[in-house]
Amino acid sequence: MNRPWRVVRNVAYFALVVVAIVLVVHWWPELAAIWRKQALTFVGAIVIMMCGTLVQTRNFLVFLNVGHSVRFWRFAQVWALSSLANYVAPLQPGIAVRVAWLARCGVNVSEGLLATWRQLVASVWISLVGLAVGLLLTGDSRGRWPALFLGVAWVAIYLLRSLCLRLLDRWTRPAWLAHRKQLLQRAATGIVSSGLAGVVTQYVLGTLVLYWVYGRFGADIGIGQALVLTCLVYVSSMISVLPGNLGVVEAIYMFGGHGFGLSVAETGALALLLRVSNVASSVLLALCGVVKPSREG
Repeated sequence: MNRPWRVVRNVAYFALVVVAIVLVVHWWPELAAIWRKQALTFVGAIVIMMCGTLVQTRNFLVFLNVGHSVRFWRFAQVWALSSLANYVAPLQPGIAVRVAWLARCGVNVSEGLLATWRQLVASVWISLVGLAVGLLLTGDSRGRWPALFLGVAWVAIYLLRSLCLRLLDRWTRPAWLAHRKQLLQRAATGIVSSGLAGVVTQYVLGTLVLYWVYGRFGADIGIGQALVLTCLVYVSSMISVLPGNLGVVEAIYMFGGHGFGLSVAETGALALLLRVSNVASSVLLALCGVVKPSREG
């Protein structure tokens, strides 16, 4: 039953790659001229993205919430490799890479998956308030009602989590679900304040890199717009229907650039620069040392 979907997905992925190559060839003189002027932008984007990867690594270890002897820097290299693995297949196969590596270091697979779940939930929760704040910072009156709705949803999710935890304490039926009560409780807890602060830092760095790159390209962008784009990019990346979320992120970048007054060539150059910066930052982190699947204490 899944075969037609896989065929459509693979065809779409191939078509996107072909279209991207054709567009790059067609716009090459303009793109090359733009990129030559944006060398500092490229370097700055790589540095900020590397910092973002380190923050994500730290957040995961905080959400892991069990005793372990995994060294931060070694795991950061694994995280970078897992980010590159996301380009191999859709739906973030890098998660499996991280969990498998942690399992070889003595961390239970279920614990690794729980940490991943907590990190995703925290990111979604922060993205809601991030979108609300970003819309308000744009100064556009049309964003006030959506911002209010997002703020209400943000509070509602927090209250719903507390309610679910109370209900789980009294849960007795159905039996198959009651037997998994402890697992559900652990999935709903373990999202500590230090982890949330790390996720906020991650979004701040994401906003900073977009503000830096768009500003260097001459776009009329504010912090609010950069924050909204950052939240959209992070949320879309959690789904990743196509490998590396190819095409979706670029569409967000290009539509944003068009709205900020950039030309088609400039938005294309900007989107490709951000994509290459992301890959380059992961490659550089991965090459900082040899990853050894061993426990370190």
